[in-house]
Amino acid sequence: MNILRECLKKFWYNEQKYCNHPLDKTDEVLLLDTSVYKSIYRLSNNRSFIRLYHCICMHKLLFIMIVFVYIPIILYMFLLILSNSQAFIPIQFQQNHYRLLLVVAHPDDECLFFSPTLHVLQKQYHVNLSLLVFSRGNHIGLGHIRAMELYDSCKALNISKERCISLDLPNIQDNPNVWWSEKQLIPMINEYINKWSIDILVSFDNKGISGHINHRAVAFAVRTLTKTNNNTTIKMSYELKSVSILRKYSLLFDFYLIFISFIPRFLRSLLSYVIPFNLISSPDLSCILLINTPNDYMISRNAFASHKSQYSWDRYIYLIASRYMFVNELIYIDKKFS
Repeated sequence: MNILRECLKKFWYNEQKYCNHPLDKTDEVLLLDTSVYKSIYRLSNNRSFIRLYHCICMHKLLFIMIVFVYIPIILYMFLLILSNSQAFIPIQFQQNHYRLLLVVAHPDDECLFFSPTLHVLQKQYHVNLSLLVFSRGNHIGLGHIRAMELYDSCKALNISKERCISLDLPNIQDNPNVWWSEKQLIPMINEYINKWSIDILVSFDNKGISGHINHRAVAFAVRTLTKTNNNTTIKMSYELKSVSILRKYSLLFDFYLIFISFIPRFLRSLLSYVIPFNLISSPDLSCILLINTPNDYMISRNAFASHKSQYSWDRYIYLIASRYMFVNELIYIDKKFS
Protein backbone atom coordinates (compact mmCIF):
# COMPACT_ATOMS: atom_id res chain seq x y z
CA MET A 1 0.00 0.00 0.00
CA ASN A 2 2.85 2.37 0.75
CA ILE A 3 4.34 1.76 -2.71
CA LEU A 4 0.99 2.43 -4.38
CA ARG A 5 0.53 5.58 -2.29
CA GLU A 6 3.95 6.86 -3.35
CA CYS A 7 3.20 6.19 -7.04
CA LEU A 8 -0.10 8.04 -6.87
CA LYS A 9 1.53 10.90 -5.02
CA LYS A 10 4.25 11.15 -7.67
CA PHE A 11 1.69 11.11 -10.49
CA TRP A 12 -0.40 13.77 -8.75
CA TYR A 13 2.68 15.91 -8.19
CA ASN A 14 3.55 15.81 -11.90
CA GLU A 15 0.03 16.79 -12.89
CA GLN A 16 -0.02 19.71 -10.47
CA LYS A 17 3.39 20.82 -11.62
CA TYR A 18 2.29 20.73 -15.25
CA CYS A 19 -0.79 22.77 -14.45
CA ASN A 20 1.35 25.34 -12.59
CA HIS A 21 -0.41 24.89 -9.22
CA PRO A 22 1.68 26.21 -6.33
CA LEU A 23 2.87 23.49 -3.89
CA ASP A 24 3.85 23.83 -0.24
CA LYS A 25 6.94 22.30 1.41
CA THR A 26 5.20 18.96 1.91
CA ASP A 27 4.33 18.75 -1.81
CA GLU A 28 0.67 19.43 -1.13
CA VAL A 29 -1.34 21.71 -3.37
CA LEU A 30 -1.44 25.23 -2.03
CA LEU A 31 -4.75 26.81 -2.97
CA LEU A 32 -4.99 30.56 -3.01
CA ASP A 33 -8.17 32.10 -1.81
CA THR A 34 -9.37 32.97 -5.31
CA SER A 35 -12.11 31.49 -7.45
CA VAL A 36 -9.69 31.14 -10.36
CA TYR A 37 -7.32 28.76 -8.55
CA LYS A 38 -10.22 26.82 -7.08
CA SER A 39 -11.70 26.35 -10.54
CA ILE A 40 -8.37 25.17 -11.92
CA TYR A 41 -7.96 22.78 -9.02
CA ARG A 42 -11.40 21.24 -9.58
CA LEU A 43 -10.69 20.95 -13.31
CA SER A 44 -7.37 19.24 -12.66
CA ASN A 45 -9.16 16.41 -10.89
CA ASN A 46 -10.27 15.20 -14.28
CA ARG A 47 -7.12 13.34 -15.28
CA SER A 48 -8.39 12.37 -18.71
CA PHE A 49 -8.83 16.05 -19.51
CA ILE A 50 -5.28 16.78 -18.39
CA ARG A 51 -3.87 13.98 -20.51
CA LEU A 52 -5.82 15.19 -23.54
CA TYR A 53 -4.71 18.78 -23.00
CA HIS A 54 -1.13 17.65 -22.56
CA CYS A 55 -1.30 15.59 -25.76
CA ILE A 56 -2.68 18.52 -27.74
CA CYS A 57 0.00 20.85 -26.38
CA MET A 58 2.74 18.39 -27.25
CA HIS A 59 1.39 17.74 -30.75
CA LYS A 60 -0.15 21.04 -31.82
CA LEU A 61 0.94 20.78 -35.44
CA LEU A 62 -0.34 17.24 -35.78
CA PHE A 63 -3.64 18.23 -34.17
CA ILE A 64 -4.05 21.15 -36.60
CA MET A 65 -3.24 18.91 -39.57
CA ILE A 66 -5.79 16.32 -38.45
CA VAL A 67 -8.60 18.84 -37.88
CA PHE A 68 -8.01 21.13 -40.86
CA VAL A 69 -6.53 18.78 -43.49
CA TYR A 70 -6.85 15.04 -42.89
CA ILE A 71 -10.47 14.89 -41.70
CA PRO A 72 -11.72 17.34 -44.40
CA ILE A 73 -10.01 15.25 -47.09
CA ILE A 74 -11.69 12.12 -45.73
CA LEU A 75 -15.04 13.94 -45.72
CA TYR A 76 -14.40 15.09 -49.29
CA MET A 77 -13.81 11.51 -50.45
CA PHE A 78 -16.90 10.34 -48.57
CA LEU A 79 -19.04 13.11 -50.08
CA LEU A 80 -17.63 12.43 -53.54
CA ILE A 81 -18.71 8.79 -53.35
CA LEU A 82 -22.15 9.38 -51.87
CA SER A 83 -22.99 12.40 -54.04
CA ASN A 84 -23.40 10.06 -57.01
CA SER A 85 -26.16 8.06 -55.34
CA GLN A 86 -29.87 8.47 -56.01
CA ALA A 87 -30.21 10.19 -52.66
CA PHE A 88 -28.40 13.24 -54.07
CA ILE A 89 -29.22 13.25 -57.79
CA PRO A 90 -32.79 13.16 -59.16
CA ILE A 91 -33.52 9.85 -60.84
CA GLN A 92 -34.58 11.77 -63.97
CA PHE A 93 -30.93 12.64 -64.62
CA GLN A 94 -30.10 8.95 -64.59
CA GLN A 95 -32.90 7.93 -66.95
CA ASN A 96 -32.84 10.66 -69.60
CA HIS A 97 -30.29 12.50 -71.69
CA TYR A 98 -31.26 16.05 -70.89
CA ARG A 99 -30.16 19.28 -72.55
CA LEU A 100 -28.92 21.90 -70.09
CA LEU A 101 -28.54 25.63 -70.63
CA LEU A 102 -26.21 27.47 -68.27
CA VAL A 103 -27.06 31.19 -68.19
CA VAL A 104 -24.35 33.52 -66.85
CA ALA A 105 -23.32 37.16 -67.07
CA HIS A 106 -19.64 37.24 -68.07
CA PRO A 107 -17.00 35.09 -69.75
CA ASP A 108 -15.15 33.04 -67.07
CA ASP A 109 -18.30 32.60 -64.89
CA GLU A 110 -18.70 29.12 -66.35
CA CYS A 111 -15.38 27.82 -64.98
CA LEU A 112 -15.06 29.93 -61.82
CA PHE A 113 -18.47 29.00 -60.41
CA PHE A 114 -20.19 26.18 -62.30
CA SER A 115 -17.48 23.68 -63.24
CA PRO A 116 -18.67 20.91 -60.83
CA THR A 117 -22.15 21.13 -62.36
CA LEU A 118 -20.81 20.94 -65.90
CA HIS A 119 -18.39 18.09 -65.22
CA VAL A 120 -20.64 15.83 -63.15
CA LEU A 121 -23.82 16.16 -65.21
CA GLN A 122 -21.97 15.72 -68.49
CA LYS A 123 -19.64 12.86 -67.57
CA GLN A 124 -21.91 10.78 -65.36
CA TYR A 125 -25.37 11.56 -66.70
CA HIS A 126 -24.60 12.45 -70.33
CA VAL A 127 -26.36 15.81 -70.15
CA ASN A 128 -25.81 17.90 -73.28
CA LEU A 129 -24.39 21.29 -72.33
CA SER A 130 -25.05 24.75 -73.74
CA LEU A 131 -23.76 28.10 -72.49
CA LEU A 132 -25.36 31.52 -72.83
CA VAL A 133 -23.24 34.48 -71.66
CA PHE A 134 -25.09 37.80 -71.65
CA SER A 135 -22.03 40.01 -72.14
CA ARG A 136 -18.49 39.85 -73.44
CA GLY A 137 -17.02 41.41 -70.32
CA ASN A 138 -16.22 44.65 -72.09
CA HIS A 139 -16.16 46.79 -68.94
CA ILE A 140 -12.53 47.83 -69.52
CA GLY A 141 -12.51 47.40 -73.30
CA LEU A 142 -11.41 43.75 -73.55
CA GLY A 143 -14.67 42.38 -74.93
CA HIS A 144 -13.27 41.05 -78.21
CA ILE A 145 -10.42 39.30 -76.38
CA ARG A 146 -12.66 37.76 -73.74
CA ALA A 147 -15.09 36.47 -76.37
CA MET A 148 -12.25 34.52 -78.01
CA GLU A 149 -11.03 33.28 -74.62
CA LEU A 150 -14.52 31.96 -73.90
CA TYR A 151 -14.34 29.59 -76.89
CA ASP A 152 -11.12 28.08 -75.56
CA SER A 153 -12.69 27.67 -72.14
CA CYS A 154 -15.73 25.94 -73.64
CA LYS A 155 -13.44 23.60 -75.54
CA ALA A 156 -11.70 22.63 -72.28
CA LEU A 157 -15.11 22.04 -70.65
CA ASN A 158 -16.29 19.97 -73.64
CA ILE A 159 -18.97 22.43 -74.73
CA SER A 160 -19.28 22.70 -78.51
CA LYS A 161 -18.44 26.05 -80.11
CA GLU A 162 -21.91 26.21 -81.68
CA ARG A 163 -23.46 26.10 -78.20
CA CYS A 164 -21.07 28.56 -76.58
CA ILE A 165 -22.65 31.98 -77.11
CA SER A 166 -21.57 35.36 -75.78
CA LEU A 167 -23.93 38.22 -76.62
CA ASP A 168 -22.96 41.80 -77.38
CA LEU A 169 -26.15 43.83 -77.01
CA PRO A 170 -26.12 47.64 -76.63
CA ASN A 171 -28.26 47.71 -73.48
CA ILE A 172 -26.70 44.64 -71.84
CA GLN A 173 -23.05 45.43 -71.25
CA ASP A 174 -20.72 44.43 -68.41
CA ASN A 175 -21.15 47.12 -65.78
CA PRO A 176 -21.06 46.61 -61.98
CA ASN A 177 -23.34 49.63 -61.51
CA VAL A 178 -26.14 48.83 -63.99
CA TRP A 179 -29.05 46.45 -63.42
CA TRP A 180 -30.07 44.50 -66.52
CA SER A 181 -33.83 44.52 -67.09
CA GLU A 182 -35.46 41.09 -67.11
CA LYS A 183 -37.67 42.33 -69.96
CA GLN A 184 -34.56 42.31 -72.15
CA LEU A 185 -33.04 39.11 -70.77
CA ILE A 186 -36.06 36.78 -70.79
CA PRO A 187 -36.75 36.96 -74.58
CA MET A 188 -33.10 36.08 -75.28
CA ILE A 189 -33.21 33.12 -72.88
CA ASN A 190 -36.44 31.92 -74.47
CA GLU A 191 -34.91 32.19 -77.91
CA TYR A 192 -32.10 29.78 -77.06
CA ILE A 193 -34.39 27.47 -75.09
CA ASN A 194 -36.47 26.98 -78.23
CA LYS A 195 -33.48 26.89 -80.57
CA TRP A 196 -31.71 24.11 -78.65
CA SER A 197 -34.77 22.36 -77.14
CA ILE A 198 -33.50 22.94 -73.61
CA ASP A 199 -34.85 20.85 -70.70
CA ILE A 200 -32.90 22.28 -67.74
CA LEU A 201 -31.96 25.85 -66.80
CA VAL A 202 -29.09 26.61 -64.41
CA SER A 203 -27.94 30.04 -63.25
CA PHE A 204 -27.00 32.11 -60.18
CA ASP A 205 -29.20 32.60 -57.13
CA ASN A 206 -30.44 36.01 -55.98
CA LYS A 207 -27.10 36.79 -54.27
CA GLY A 208 -25.09 36.08 -57.41
CA ILE A 209 -22.26 34.24 -55.55
CA SER A 210 -20.06 37.35 -55.54
CA GLY A 211 -22.90 39.86 -55.23
CA HIS A 212 -22.21 41.29 -58.70
CA ILE A 213 -25.24 43.21 -59.90
CA ASN A 214 -25.13 41.57 -63.34
CA HIS A 215 -25.11 38.09 -61.77
CA ARG A 216 -28.17 38.98 -59.70
CA ALA A 217 -29.98 40.42 -62.71
CA VAL A 218 -29.49 37.18 -64.67
CA ALA A 219 -30.68 35.17 -61.66
CA PHE A 220 -33.82 37.29 -61.35
CA ALA A 221 -34.58 36.83 -65.05
CA VAL A 222 -34.23 33.03 -64.82
CA ARG A 223 -36.46 32.87 -61.72
CA THR A 224 -39.07 35.08 -63.36
CA LEU A 225 -38.98 32.96 -66.50
CA THR A 226 -39.36 29.77 -64.48
CA LYS A 227 -42.32 31.17 -62.55
CA THR A 228 -44.27 32.80 -65.36
CA ASN A 229 -43.36 30.99 -68.56
CA ASN A 230 -45.47 28.03 -69.70
CA ASN A 231 -42.75 26.73 -71.99
CA THR A 232 -43.23 22.97 -71.75
CA THR A 233 -39.67 22.12 -72.81
CA ILE A 234 -38.26 23.30 -69.46
CA LYS A 235 -38.63 20.47 -66.96
CA MET A 236 -36.34 21.74 -64.18
CA SER A 237 -34.62 24.97 -63.18
CA TYR A 238 -31.81 25.28 -60.63
CA GLU A 239 -29.82 28.09 -59.07
CA LEU A 240 -26.32 27.90 -57.59
CA LYS A 241 -26.33 28.41 -53.83
CA SER A 242 -24.36 31.39 -52.52
CA VAL A 243 -22.48 31.16 -49.22
CA SER A 244 -20.72 33.64 -46.95
CA ILE A 245 -17.28 34.89 -47.95
CA LEU A 246 -15.76 32.91 -45.07
CA ARG A 247 -17.17 29.63 -46.40
CA LYS A 248 -16.40 30.66 -49.95
CA TYR A 249 -12.66 30.79 -49.25
CA SER A 250 -12.32 27.99 -46.68
CA LEU A 251 -12.63 25.00 -48.97
CA LEU A 252 -11.34 22.20 -46.71
CA PHE A 253 -13.02 23.40 -43.53
CA ASP A 254 -16.29 23.91 -45.41
CA PHE A 255 -16.58 20.15 -45.92
CA TYR A 256 -17.54 19.90 -42.23
CA LEU A 257 -20.56 22.15 -42.79
CA ILE A 258 -21.54 20.42 -46.04
CA PHE A 259 -21.36 17.03 -44.34
CA ILE A 260 -23.49 18.20 -41.40
CA SER A 261 -26.15 19.70 -43.69
CA PHE A 262 -26.47 16.45 -45.64
CA ILE A 263 -26.48 14.05 -42.66
CA PRO A 264 -30.24 13.28 -43.01
CA ARG A 265 -29.68 12.23 -46.60
CA PHE A 266 -26.65 10.14 -45.65
CA LEU A 267 -28.70 8.27 -43.09
CA ARG A 268 -31.56 7.77 -45.51
CA SER A 269 -29.19 6.48 -48.17
CA LEU A 270 -27.39 4.10 -45.81
CA LEU A 271 -30.56 2.78 -44.18
CA SER A 272 -32.60 2.52 -47.38
CA TYR A 273 -31.42 -1.08 -47.79
CA VAL A 274 -33.21 -1.97 -44.55
CA ILE A 275 -36.07 0.53 -44.35
CA PRO A 276 -38.20 1.23 -47.48
CA PHE A 277 -38.09 5.02 -47.17
CA ASN A 278 -39.34 5.55 -50.72
CA LEU A 279 -42.64 3.92 -49.77
CA ILE A 280 -42.98 6.32 -46.85
CA SER A 281 -41.92 9.59 -48.48
CA SER A 282 -40.08 10.88 -51.53
CA PRO A 283 -36.42 11.89 -51.10
CA ASP A 284 -35.69 15.58 -50.67
CA LEU A 285 -34.03 16.60 -53.91
CA SER A 286 -34.57 20.35 -53.59
CA CYS A 287 -30.77 20.62 -53.28
CA ILE A 288 -28.35 18.69 -55.50
CA LEU A 289 -24.77 18.18 -54.36
CA LEU A 290 -22.21 18.06 -57.19
CA ILE A 291 -18.50 17.55 -56.47
CA ASN A 292 -15.48 17.72 -58.76
CA THR A 293 -12.91 14.95 -58.74
CA PRO A 294 -9.25 16.07 -58.55
CA ASN A 295 -9.00 15.50 -62.31
CA ASP A 296 -12.10 17.62 -62.93
CA TYR A 297 -10.57 20.35 -60.77
CA MET A 298 -7.46 20.42 -62.95
CA ILE A 299 -9.63 20.60 -66.09
CA SER A 300 -11.46 23.57 -64.55
CA ARG A 301 -8.15 25.28 -63.87
CA ASN A 302 -7.10 24.68 -67.46
CA ALA A 303 -10.41 26.16 -68.61
CA PHE A 304 -9.79 29.31 -66.60
CA ALA A 305 -6.24 29.43 -67.98
CA SER A 306 -7.93 30.24 -71.30
CA HIS A 307 -9.07 33.55 -69.77
CA LYS A 308 -5.56 35.00 -69.78
CA SER A 309 -6.81 38.58 -69.61
CA GLN A 310 -8.46 37.86 -66.24
CA TYR A 311 -5.43 36.55 -64.36
CA SER A 312 -4.49 38.52 -61.24
CA TRP A 313 -3.14 37.73 -57.79
CA ASP A 314 -6.60 37.27 -56.26
CA ARG A 315 -7.53 34.77 -58.97
CA TYR A 316 -4.68 32.51 -57.86
CA ILE A 317 -6.10 32.54 -54.33
CA TYR A 318 -9.57 31.83 -55.67
CA LEU A 319 -8.45 28.85 -57.76
CA ILE A 320 -6.79 27.27 -54.72
CA ALA A 321 -9.17 28.13 -51.88
CA SER A 322 -12.66 28.59 -53.34
CA ARG A 323 -15.29 25.95 -52.66
CA TYR A 324 -16.85 26.58 -56.09
CA MET A 325 -13.87 24.98 -57.78
CA PHE A 326 -14.85 21.72 -56.07
CA VAL A 327 -18.45 21.94 -54.84
CA ASN A 328 -21.77 23.10 -56.27
CA GLU A 329 -25.07 23.02 -54.41
CA LEU A 330 -27.92 23.51 -56.86
CA ILE A 331 -31.24 24.65 -55.39
CA TYR A 332 -34.40 23.68 -57.23
CA ILE A 333 -36.54 26.63 -58.34
CA ASP A 334 -40.12 25.68 -57.53
CA LYS A 335 -42.53 27.16 -60.05
CA LYS A 336 -45.23 27.44 -57.39
CA PHE A 337 -43.15 29.29 -54.82
CA SER A 338 -40.52 31.18 -56.83
